[in-house]
Amino acid sequence: MALIQLEGIVKEFSKGDLLTTVLKGIDLTIEAGEFVAIMGPSGSGKSTLMYILGLLDRPTSGRYWLDGEDVAALDDDALSLRRNETLGFVFQSFYLIPFLSVLDNVLLPTTYATPKHLAKLAGHEGLEARAVRILEKLGMGERLLFRPDELSGGQKQRVAIARSLMNDPAIILADEPTGQLDQASGKAVMEILSSLNQEGKTIILITHDAKTAYYAKRRIILEDGRIREEG
Repeated sequence: MALIQLEGIVKEFSKGDLLTTVLKGIDLTIEAGEFVAIMGPSGSGKSTLMYILGLLDRPTSGRYWLDGEDVAALDDDALSLRRNETLGFVFQSFYLIPFLSVLDNVLLPTTYATPKHLAKLAGHEGLEARAVRILEKLGMGERLLFRPDELSGGQKQRVAIARSLMNDPAIILADEPTGQLDQASGKAVMEILSSLNQEGKTIILITHDAKTAYYAKRRIILEDGRIREEG
């Protein structure tokens, strides 16, 4: 059974009398452990598709099965819980909380986890020790008490990746993760994502940049709301 299966996904936006169809019948299957890049120019629908894949928005029509579950049938609370425990997000703009330390930013997703999931995450080490271990693995162990404004762009993205891993998601969605980074920092971030994929994480990368997409093992190109090419 595929980890992700989309069937006939359509997404429409209306403003007054104007109806715009952004996604026009997307069929897509992603297996567990894949590293997939979704590419396309501005306006192609790739960000809209990412929001639907990430359970941040609902399609106008079509079906979406996540690990065999029809997520379109879930109410908002169930959808939020599924998102929190199954998906990790890495965004171009980092979205770190400026008044929290690096450590507290990484711990933030646990605030919304169920007691059962928290117990699983904590294990024998505890949640804080887990967060420290993840940050150390990403080379941020010496900056646990730093605030985001004391970090470089590459360091902020490492913290964002650590935060995405805190709840042990099956899938990491990375939306233009190198967009605000210099070449060296961008390369380091992509190597981290590649390493996580080798460890078994499913990575879905949204990008317009061919060099960034090179790290993926499969590329899907969107054009005008449709899959134009796949390979």
